[in-house]
This record gives sequence, C-alpha cells and structure tokens, in this order.
Amino acid sequence: MPSTLQDAGRIALAEAFKAQPLHVAWGTGSAAWDTTPEPEPTTATTLLAEVGRRTVTTVDYVLPDAGGDIHMPTGERYAVSAAPTPTLYVRTVFDFADADGHTIRELALMVGTQPIAGLPAGLRYFTPAQIDHPGRLYLLNRDERIVRSGSTYQSVEFIVPF
Repeated sequence: MPSTLQDAGRIALAEAFKAQPLHVAWGTGSAAWDTTPEPEPTTATTLLAEVGRRTVTTVDYVLPDAGGDIHMPTGERYAVSAAPTPTLYVRTVFDFADADGHTIRELALMVGTQPIAGLPAGLRYFTPAQIDHPGRLYLLNRDERIVRSGSTYQSVEFIVPF
C-alpha cells in the first residue's frame, strides 16, 4: 500500500530547503523561444545559457490568504506565517548592473550553490565563472524576454509548495 506524505513531513521539507543556500539564476535562453515558446522540461539540470545568479533575499513561510500582501501573477495571494508551513515564498531583487544589456528568457531557483573560494565578502551576484558548484536546479521558468536595463531593479518571486 502506498504511503501518504503528511503535512508535518511537508513542513520538514520546507524547513530543510529554507536552510540551504538559495539563488535565483537567469539566462539568455534561446532566441527561437521569442517566436516559438518551448515548455520547460522536467529533466533540466542547468539553464541553457546562464548569465548570473543572485543570492535570495527573502525566504518566508506563507499561507494562502485572499487578503494577503503577497500577490502572484496567477491571482493567488499569500500571507507570511510566523510558524513553519509547507509553502515558502522566495524573493530576490537583482541590482541595477546585474546582467545589464542582456536579454533574459529563463529563470531558475537553485539550491545549494557554492561560489568559488576567495571572492569578496558580501558578494551576492555571481557569474558562472564564480561558481564552484552550481547546486541543483529546483524550479525553471521560461518567460517572455526582457532586456535588462542598468536603470531598473528586477524582482523575482516564487511560491514553492512542498
């Protein structure tokens, strides 16, 4: 008889995930996606053409809440929970200079990234050459392209259910 994953087990997974180094990576992807969208595979381990990645700035436990302050493009809303839940809200804000001038078509949430040793303390944005171990690709989005401008911050947010 198959076992059923319990909410307490899902919370344990969320707690373990939250304790790991988390980064949002972005890449140029393929220009062919501009005219012929391609669905995300479930077997990807890397972005097609990574430009860089930024350390996640916010990881909170959340609950669905019609009056919540966290709005997702799908219309769902969430509220932060002080107690652990089986759902995480993950957010990062890319800085002005991050990938300035690049066309971005793909985003990923990476878990367990390890930058190379000897980089300046406090560095939060890493190019592929600055990564010793990329970690594991957890979520992958291929979106409508954006051309990065050095005059804007770029915010990326995920709701991660367990």
